[in-house]
Amino acid sequence: MKLALAAGAAGRLTEGSTKHSNAGRTDGMPRRILGRTKESVTILGLGCAYIGRGISEAETRAIIEAALEGGVRYFDAAPEYEQAEVRLGPVVKPIRDKVFLVTKTYSLDAKNAEKDLHQALKQLRTDYVDLFLQHAVGVKPTSTSRQILGKGGSLEFLRKAKKQGLTRFVGMSVHAPHANALQLLHESDEWDVIMPFINYVCHARQKMEGEDDQLLARARRHNLGIVAMKVLGGYPGKLADHYDRAFRYALSVPGVACALIGTRSVAQVKRAIKAAREFRPMTDTEMKETIRMGEEMVRSKSAGATILYRHRERDFGSTRLV
Repeated sequence: MKLALAAGAAGRLTEGSTKHSNAGRTDGMPRRILGRTKESVTILGLGCAYIGRGISEAETRAIIEAALEGGVRYFDAAPEYEQAEVRLGPVVKPIRDKVFLVTKTYSLDAKNAEKDLHQALKQLRTDYVDLFLQHAVGVKPTSTSRQILGKGGSLEFLRKAKKQGLTRFVGMSVHAPHANALQLLHESDEWDVIMPFINYVCHARQKMEGEDDQLLARARRHNLGIVAMKVLGGYPGKLADHYDRAFRYALSVPGVACALIGTRSVAQVKRAIKAAREFRPMTDTEMKETIRMGEEMVRSKSAGATILYRHRERDFGSTRLV
């Protein structure tokens, strides 16, 4: 698909009403409201971690254009995704006002968070993003929340960036354990969106260990936007063996507006688009069956339950089972 066709498809966007949890469609793609941001977003978002590395620029462009053609209007990038911002920017620039663009910062201080955002804006070829996230909250020690919140901390810049219009909303991507994220939410009401792991193995493990999901409960109480990541279990995506169940589960969790799927090929994009267009909420019976499946996967230590995510050395090589 040529860029002009992508722009044309975006021009035919039908914006959804902001009054309902399921709000309109985009070329057949359902939309939902992203919490108190009141933004109508597509229920499928393209996670761009993979398109920035390991595949060619031509393949990357084909993936982004296939997502646009399929109605996806939510794109999630980060400086750590190597070439993702550089490759995403030129494709979405002609239709910038039709997409919801997200980037992140790992930095805990205002100075470096500012540097990250300005670099991202340059690479994305835009003068603002829709959402700027504090990246991977929970990976580093709990003491880092004090750095984020304190004088000269990254939240100081997130606040400034929102005031200056460099980002419309701010939030955090969340990894286990959730103590950091809960502290950040408790100490400041300035967060608009959270993006935690949401899949039925995570839920089953929490349930089996007697843990309450305080993070999602708090987000719902305060009407924060919720975006689901690691829907297929994180790389290598073992829950893709039960693709529709995994996708439907994430979007059936109350409050979730968008499910992110990382893809490495046009075929994978089309598979995700198919799941999104055919989405129907799980019934109570289906949810219970799915949780039971997750519990069995955890008990048997199946490949699908071994969702380990090794971060860079600067993130202390965390390998928590989530």
